[in-house]
Amino acid sequence: SQYMEAKHCLAFPFARTAIYYTLKSKSFPEGSEIIMPPISIKGILDVIISLKLKPVFVDIDHDTLCFNLNELRKSITTNTKAILITYLYGIVPDMEELINICLNNKLFIVEDFSHNLNATFKGKKLGTFGNVGVYSSSSLKTFDTFGGGLLITNDLKLFKVLQNCKMNLKKPP
Repeated sequence: SQYMEAKHCLAFPFARTAIYYTLKSKSFPEGSEIIMPPISIKGILDVIISLKLKPVFVDIDHDTLCFNLNELRKSITTNTKAILITYLYGIVPDMEELINICLNNKLFIVEDFSHNLNATFKGKKLGTFGNVGVYSSSSLKTFDTFGGGLLITNDLKLFKVLQNCKMNLKKPP
């Protein structure tokens, strides 16, 4: 948390586990829309579906490999509750406009900065713009711990809920 300049950090068995408990903790109604990029791993899609939420894929911008902001605006409905922002290949999008769209639509923001560790926008690290930042430390990432995921947040209430979720995970045999 200190390195990322966030107040709190939790380690989970996988980044997708952190995303699962984060979305579950929000108690979104069944069928709520979660915006996500078309480039993702099946495990994250499985998380959304297992929570009975509806994935909404928004195409990416060819220059930033993050959401096409015009398509993002068109995709947000009254049923959209959260957005999963995934940054790819070290490319940093226009965070001001992206985050403003999310905030103006009251979206819960989960940032997956697994491919952009150390990336910044105007001096602020990716992963710290939203409600939660998630980092997968699998074998293909910059910081590899042979698996696992890290979650950062500045929200103490959410941190305590997620800390409780983590503590109640079943121990492996």
